[in-house]
Amino acid sequence: MTQPAPPAPDTSDPKKARRAAWGAFAGTAIEWYDFYVYGTAAALVIGKLFFPDADPLAQTLSALATFAIGFILRPVGAVIFGYIGDRVSRKTSLLITLLLMGGATVAIGLLPTYETIGVAAPIILLFLRMLQGLSVGGEWGGAVLIASEAAPPHRKTLAASMAQLGAPVGSILSTSVFLLLPSGDALLDGWWRIPFLLSGTLLVVGLVLRLKLEENDEFVRARERREAAATKKAPVLELLRRFPLTNLCVFLASCAVSGVYFRNVFALNWAVETQDVAREVFLNALLAGGFIQVVLTPLAAVVADRFSVRNAQIAYTLIYLVVAPFPLLALISAGEGPGSVYLAVALSYVGHSVYYATLSGFLTTLFPAELRYTGISLGYQLSGSLVSGFVPLVAATLVGADGTNILPVQLLYGGLILLSLLGTLAGTSVSRRETARYAASLAAETPPAEVTSGAGDGPHGTS
Repeated sequence: MTQPAPPAPDTSDPKKARRAAWGAFAGTAIEWYDFYVYGTAAALVIGKLFFPDADPLAQTLSALATFAIGFILRPVGAVIFGYIGDRVSRKTSLLITLLLMGGATVAIGLLPTYETIGVAAPIILLFLRMLQGLSVGGEWGGAVLIASEAAPPHRKTLAASMAQLGAPVGSILSTSVFLLLPSGDALLDGWWRIPFLLSGTLLVVGLVLRLKLEENDEFVRARERREAAATKKAPVLELLRRFPLTNLCVFLASCAVSGVYFRNVFALNWAVETQDVAREVFLNALLAGGFIQVVLTPLAAVVADRFSVRNAQIAYTLIYLVVAPFPLLALISAGEGPGSVYLAVALSYVGHSVYYATLSGFLTTLFPAELRYTGISLGYQLSGSLVSGFVPLVAATLVGADGTNILPVQLLYGGLILLSLLGTLAGTSVSRRETARYAASLAAETPPAEVTSGAGDGPHGTS
C-alpha cells in the first residue's frame, strides 16, 4: 500500500504567516460578532418583537427556533464555499462569506417588526438568518486554513487558534454593545437595532484586511496536483467516498462546540426569565468569560504545538467535561447571588476555551490539503446544524416552564462532550488509514512527475 508523502521542508514566510493569522482572526471576530449579536437578541428581544401574539414561553421558543434556523444552511455553506476554497481560492471564499454575513446582519438591523409589516417580518427574519448560517458554514474552515497553512510546522495549532480566538472576541464585542444599551421598553423601541447596524462598520474593516491576504503555497501545490489528476470529482464527493469514517470523527469531535450555545443563549434566557438573575449580571459574566477565553486560547494552542495536538485535545476535552456541564446550571439555580453566576460562567468558559482552542488545529491534521477546506468544514458544520443549533431550543423544552428541571439539560450537555472525546480518540488512526488509501488512488491517477511535485501536502499534525 502506498504511504502518504513525507512532510515537505518548511518554506513558510514569517510576514505572510503573520498577515494570514491576523486576517483570519479579524474576519472570524466580525463573523462571530454578527452571529452572537443575533443569539443575544434572540434571548432578550426577538420573541417580543417578531412573535408578539404568543405567550411568554411560546415567544421564547419561537425566538430560539429562529436562532436554530441559522444553522440549517451551515453544511450547505461548507459544501459551496469548500468547493471554492479547495478548487479555486481560499481568499475568494473568505471574501464572499464576509460580505454575506455582514450584509445579512445589517439587513436584520433595518428589518421592520411584526407590529409594522405583520407576518412578513418573521418570514424575512428567517431568510436572513439562513443567509447568516450559509456564511458561517463557509467562513470557519477557510479562516482556519488561511492561517494554519501559512504557518511553520511548529506553529500550526497556534496559527489555527487565531480563527478560534475570533469567537470570544466576537462575543466580547456583541455583549459589550448590549450592555451599553438601555433595557426594558427602550431596548424594544429601537435600541436593539444598534448592534446589528454596527456590523456595517466592522464589515469594511474586515474587507480591507482580507483583500491583503495571499494564497498559501501549500494550497497552490495541492490545487495543481488535483488539476493534474484524472479524477475531477467535487471535494464533497471525494470526501464521502474516500473519508467516510474521518468525516464521522470530525462530526463527533465537534459536538462539544454546542456548549457555547448552552451558555450564551439557553442559560442567558433561562437565568434571566426563570432564576431572577439580572440581565446585566449575566451579560457581565459573559463579558468576563470572553476575556478568560482570549487568554486561554493561545496558551492552550502553544502547549499543543509543544507536545501533541491530539493528546492536548483529549486532555482538554476531559477538562471540559469536568468543569462545565454540571456546575453551570447547578451554581446558577442555587440562587447564591451574582458570585455564583460569575463562577458558573467562568468555569464553563475555562472548559470550552481549552477544548475549542485546539479543535481546529486537530481537525486540520485529518485531511490532505486539496480536500482540507471541505473536509474540516463539512463535519464541523453538520454538527452545528444537527446539534448546536437546536441545543437552546431542546434545553429550554427540557428544563420546563418553571426552569427547575435542570438534570436532563446537564446530562445532554455532558453527553455531547463525551461524543467529542470519542471522535478525538478515534480520529487520527482512522484518518491515517483512509489517507493512505486515498494517496494510493491519487498516485494511480496522476503522472509520475506530478506526484513528485506534490509531496508533502498531506496531513501535517502530530499524534
